[in-house]
Amino acid sequence: MKKSILIFILILIATSCLIYIPYDENRPSRPPGQVYEPPDQYQTYGEISITLIYDYLGRFGFWVNYPPYGYVWIPRGVGRHWRPYTYGRWVWTDYGWTWISYFEWGWIPFHYGRWGWDSRLGWFWVPDVVWAPAWVAWRIGDFYIGWAPLPPEVEFVVGYGLRWRIREIPYHHWIFVESRRFHEDRLQIWVLPPERNITIINFTVVRDRITVRDRQTIINNAISLREIERITRRPVTTVKLKEAKKPEETGMGINEVRIYKPSIKFESASPNTIIRKEEAEQKIRLAIEEERPEAIEEIHRQEKNLLEKTQKMEIERLRKQTEEEARDASPQERQKKISELQAKIEELKKKHEAEKQELLKRQSEEKQMVKKGGLKKKSETEKY
Repeated sequence: MKKSILIFILILIATSCLIYIPYDENRPSRPPGQVYEPPDQYQTYGEISITLIYDYLGRFGFWVNYPPYGYVWIPRGVGRHWRPYTYGRWVWTDYGWTWISYFEWGWIPFHYGRWGWDSRLGWFWVPDVVWAPAWVAWRIGDFYIGWAPLPPEVEFVVGYGLRWRIREIPYHHWIFVESRRFHEDRLQIWVLPPERNITIINFTVVRDRITVRDRQTIINNAISLREIERITRRPVTTVKLKEAKKPEETGMGINEVRIYKPSIKFESASPNTIIRKEEAEQKIRLAIEEERPEAIEEIHRQEKNLLEKTQKMEIERLRKQTEEEARDASPQERQKKISELQAKIEELKKKHEAEKQELLKRQSEEKQMVKKGGLKKKSETEKY
């Protein structure tokens, strides 16, 4: 009887409401000397504490005090070109489009909280306690599908939905792939360089709303299943979402995905180890300087290849579309459409050239940084 009561209590906890609680700068730190236990020694199913999140993610990155957001987390070892929601894949579940991360730590920052950007620190994660299949806004068009992490300023209000202060996402935060690549399970190799966004944004429209079921369950269906099937010309299989009891049990199965999605208990605590922003900047700079030149060269080749292929595709599709429209037109109307086509192509080529120059500029800066790091290492070696 006692065992049955205990199981019932755990189920109630697992399904309880999640409440957004803003950061409090006066929040006391964890008592000095408190011992950290590895996550697999915790009773993790159902409900976990924010302290566990601090400790768990501390193994894979570092925490920085970053006003006005408080403690933010920066992942380690992802590389300078990495962006949130790229190393993984999308699947359609009962919760809509659900992000499946390939990172060991991915069950937390892609389903709770928001991602912000700093020109020196790169991407950082701001904690929150509400679970979602993915905290993203969408862009969709006939050629491309894109998404972007919702910024930290976007709040989720139970019973209402998303609350935006400024309904705007910087153009370089968007992640785009060709529509036909949306279903890929190695999505990261098809993500277009951010410089392509200059043009692609004009080929897509924004979808930045979410559905809230039962006042608290978030459904990521701003782009419908039918739209994706039409654009990609592929059927989409609905994957059953099954709750895992531990992070280690997450993964893909046959027509099911196991996701660890506990409720997070907020408490007055802070990360055990916090570094200053200046120290974080130095760590990131050193990591960039230590990147292998051949690895950077390979990334640059891939970026250039994707840029050139998709630019060519846009011009070919624009020409084909105009030819189809002109086929049944009168000779006078046909000539007018051909003239309009030439003007559109010339305008598009100008934008493409601007994208290419921006890409080459960034790549040159990255090569110089890696070269600088190599020369620095060589100089330090010669001292000894």
